[in-house]
Amino acid sequence: MTNASDLSATRREQAIILIAAGLALTALGAVQAMYGPAFPSLMQRFGVGLDRVGDTVVLHFLGGLASTVASTFALQRYGYRRTLIVAGTFAAAGMLVAAVTPVWSLLLVGATLGGFGFGLVNIVINLLVTRVFAARAAPVLNFLSALFGIGAILGPAAVAAIAAAGLNLTPLFFALGAAITVATLVAARAPDPPVQTRDGSVQTPWGLATGFALVFLFYVGAETSVASWETTHLEPYVGASRAAALTSLYWVMLTIGRFVAVPISLRVRPRYVVLSASIASLVALALTHNSDLAPFAYAAAGFLMAPIFPTTLAWIAAVFPNRSERVIPYTFAIGTFGPIASTAAIGAWAAAAGTDVIPTALTLLVGTLVVITAGMLIATRDR
Repeated sequence: MTNASDLSATRREQAIILIAAGLALTALGAVQAMYGPAFPSLMQRFGVGLDRVGDTVVLHFLGGLASTVASTFALQRYGYRRTLIVAGTFAAAGMLVAAVTPVWSLLLVGATLGGFGFGLVNIVINLLVTRVFAARAAPVLNFLSALFGIGAILGPAAVAAIAAAGLNLTPLFFALGAAITVATLVAARAPDPPVQTRDGSVQTPWGLATGFALVFLFYVGAETSVASWETTHLEPYVGASRAAALTSLYWVMLTIGRFVAVPISLRVRPRYVVLSASIASLVALALTHNSDLAPFAYAAAGFLMAPIFPTTLAWIAAVFPNRSERVIPYTFAIGTFGPIASTAAIGAWAAAAGTDVIPTALTLLVGTLVVITAGMLIATRDR
């Protein structure tokens, strides 16, 4: 069984991984963030209503969930390099179909293929970074997550620019397909570390793995819920236009926070970064109860929660150095349900009690995250 700490890579190999990962995750950020802003253009292009256009997002994430579940088996059978090539091919094919098809049903096929491919790229790239960079994975993962954030900012901006020019989204789908194609070609030259094989004499502590899965469940739910409900909460106080702009600022601050976390995570152990960021985020979200402070508190929350997701990946890899290829896909898959559950719960509560309950719901969500993270720090202190 290969230990992650035993794996070495040359600077050239590390550079290849960073180029491929940077291109792929920037494109993934753009794809995930563009669908909502693209709804008006897609409705006009395909003649569908608001009740159907959301299927693009649903199928994209379902494709990503399917590929996350499949990633462990794909890596065991094909290894890192071939799995990345297959993943990039699916993602590029999805973008190509979306760019050229005049038929709505085929666009949905493209969204599903793209979701599957990009989801597989995401999980495999993150696993490869934890394997190759080992103890220095945390700053690299924060840097790559920041590039994902840049993509999430550029995607909606590109949609707005294309719409202002009176064009459809075909050029954007082509550009995203080209980006993931180049990333795939680069990944074909990346190192291909041996996949950690299952050792029947060593049992995976699935209780600890489930604890990390809960960290992802509540973190991803919180990150998405802030973005989903900030505008709704702030609109009565600052107006619809400013509330939407402040939600964009949240994403900008999340991205900046991940760049800032790079040198911090190089010097501080992942477990302490995650717990500190969770506590600080809880304080920021508690301040959103004050309508005067809320616009600033939401931006601060984005900045402060920035390192939680990528640094938790590094924490998992440190706790499970020989089993990360089994544990990380499991935690990713569980985390996918966070936005589904939290968005629906907050929406139901706000509909029944009014939008002023949104800060309370978000605070409770991150408060639970703090409790779980503190428990995981205690549970893994000797590992």
